Amino acid sequence: MTFQDFINNLRFEQVDMILCVLATVLFSVGWFYFFYYFNPIKLTPSEPITAFPPVSIIISARNSVLKLEDNIQHWLTQDYPNFEVVIIDDRSSDETAYFLVKTAEKEPLLKYVLLDPDVIKNGSKKLALTLGIKKAKNNYFLLTDADCIPSSDQWLKHMATGFTHKKDIVLGVSPVNTKKSFLGRLTQYENLLTAMQYLGMSIKGKTYMGVGRNLAYTRGIYDSVGGFSKHHHLPAGDDDLFVQEASNANNTIVCIQPESYVNTEGPKNWKEYWKQKMRHLWIGKQYRSDVKTSLAWLPISQLLFWTIIIIWFITGSSWLWPIIPIIVKIVPEWIIFVKKGKLLNMPLAGPYYLFYNIFYSFWYVVISMNAFFKRKIVW
Repeated sequence: MTFQDFINNLRFEQVDMILCVLATVLFSVGWFYFFYYFNPIKLTPSEPITAFPPVSIIISARNSVLKLEDNIQHWLTQDYPNFEVVIIDDRSSDETAYFLVKTAEKEPLLKYVLLDPDVIKNGSKKLALTLGIKKAKNNYFLLTDADCIPSSDQWLKHMATGFTHKKDIVLGVSPVNTKKSFLGRLTQYENLLTAMQYLGMSIKGKTYMGVGRNLAYTRGIYDSVGGFSKHHHLPAGDDDLFVQEASNANNTIVCIQPESYVNTEGPKNWKEYWKQKMRHLWIGKQYRSDVKTSLAWLPISQLLFWTIIIIWFITGSSWLWPIIPIIVKIVPEWIIFVKKGKLLNMPLAGPYYLFYNIFYSFWYVVISMNAFFKRKIVW
């Protein structure tokens, strides 16, 4: 059959019309998120800071002596005139406590809190952070994790700039470093999508979370909501549940500067990945109803779109018709996804956006259902 014969035999039947309308509605939902929330994400202005609010860097560590040995100088050597580093040994069974005691003898900027595992049998990261905040002498906090590395010695300075704008909460960026593998690209796809969601929605005044690997807030806002008291019984939520409770459209700012990023390593295998996803999705069940609704529209629309496309390929009058909405949907989303992947230093999934968009639309159902029926998690 020649191309001309193919064109002459093309038909657009009622089933094609119905599926076309459905597909258009569904990819329009995705377009709303990409153009309204994601596309406005850009570098924040790099401003000279003239006031230096005193900051306490707070880090909870458990069995992390090797990470602390590697990373502690990244925190202690920040180019900032007025700060301290408070590290909480959260019931470690390795030499974390010994390392902190010996290092503090040489480093005046370092303070520590030691939680004895023989005394405190049960606890969570929130308990460790609460005690670290009590230990801190300053009223501005910058939180990160023991296995995280600031991208430069300007990290603290950039994040503290948010406080000079009279903001109580500063949301930072924490890229996930992974290998060039299927799992590595999937991890970056997920984390980039999450980063675009919480940054983009915050820019639009709808803050719902931050990442504890790079998050700053004031003692005042922490005290105003009673710290973590309203969700202290949950094993997680020191970042997202806290930010949901404490933030509003006026007291939160994002910091998007490559020098302010805090890098972390992604899961090394599928077992680590699965455990991490179950933790994150399980705590997501505790989100406010309006937040869960806002976050649900995008994955639901993506899933239904690809389902409609599959049905269209099977029942439609020609394979050509479903190809058109795929192109219309994917091209602008792809461009935005690649641009934001470069900006947020998670570029691995960008060239494979079409594949991971299809795969993750169905994979998300699998992992979400597992998290939904999971009664408890081990942190």
